[in-house]
Amino acid sequence: MNSTDTSNDRPRIGLITNPHSRRNRDGLAIVETRVSAQGNIDHVITQSAADIAVALRRFAEQGVGVVAINGGDGTTAQVFGALLGDDSPFEAPPAVVLLPGGTTNMNAADVGLRGKLKTAIDRLCRWSNGEPLPVEHLSRPILRIDGAVGQGPLYGMFFGAGSIIIGGIEHCTSQVHRMGITDEIGPGVTLLRAVWGILRGDPQFAAPITVQIRTEGQREATQKQLAVLLVTSLERLFLGIHPWWGQEAQALHSTWIEKSAPGLVRRLAGLLRGKPGAGATAENGYFSHNVRQLELDMDASFTIDGERYQASREQGPVRIATGGHIEFLRIGS
Repeated sequence: MNSTDTSNDRPRIGLITNPHSRRNRDGLAIVETRVSAQGNIDHVITQSAADIAVALRRFAEQGVGVVAINGGDGTTAQVFGALLGDDSPFEAPPAVVLLPGGTTNMNAADVGLRGKLKTAIDRLCRWSNGEPLPVEHLSRPILRIDGAVGQGPLYGMFFGAGSIIIGGIEHCTSQVHRMGITDEIGPGVTLLRAVWGILRGDPQFAAPITVQIRTEGQREATQKQLAVLLVTSLERLFLGIHPWWGQEAQALHSTWIEKSAPGLVRRLAGLLRGKPGAGATAENGYFSHNVRQLELDMDASFTIDGERYQASREQGPVRIATGGHIEFLRIGS
């Protein structure tokens, strides 16, 4: 559910900054200088997940109603876990403002502030001073992922597995970002490289993973050889793509494509727009459903908001479900 208001009430804001995220490495001094002049923003620079938990307890004690996150997608996922987990200091999750402080900022591009970090910080400060800026309210479910090796419950907005996604992240981190190509352009360049890799049979992008998939209410898991699998609560990914087309009235978009699916490269443009064409059927290895829960049995890596984890059949299935909802605020200019 989305809505917009222009209220000039002065909210109490708690700002969490990850100093190691890409934009903050060069722009932290600017952020600190701009925010320090605001009496209505409590700014905490965190070094770890433990620091995030401490900051949120402090915000809860101060009656903070809005938590702003200045970091990348990995930082936002850590804050989501602290807000929605059993140890959350808030009785109900506060509203959240996502600032583009990371490298890719896919979450912020969907439900937060886009563009330059300096501009986003300035907008947050003006709003905190009571300037009547338009504010769009966007409610989104947050994924909860259980079953990762060596991990408790994990939270985020994007889950991905398969060589196209995992290989793409590795290439983007090791090659594309080092060339200074960031934000949504970086994953876009990586996608082109992945397509080239699929055409050449490059195992970094073309090797399948074996997964047993069970949706909620399904008694028996179905084993698949998959090229790609994704689950997300976002309504757009980088460059506005939305590669899902399920019609079910559930909160989480999921898409998986079998390694043997014919015409993957030829259909790619339509798939990325959620319009796969008549031949992209389940019989041909193309699946897209809006789901409430998925269970995955696999020995494979997966990613949550850009952070990599491991699944093991020996340990048990990975379960993906809704872990709660957060109201995001997108502040206009």
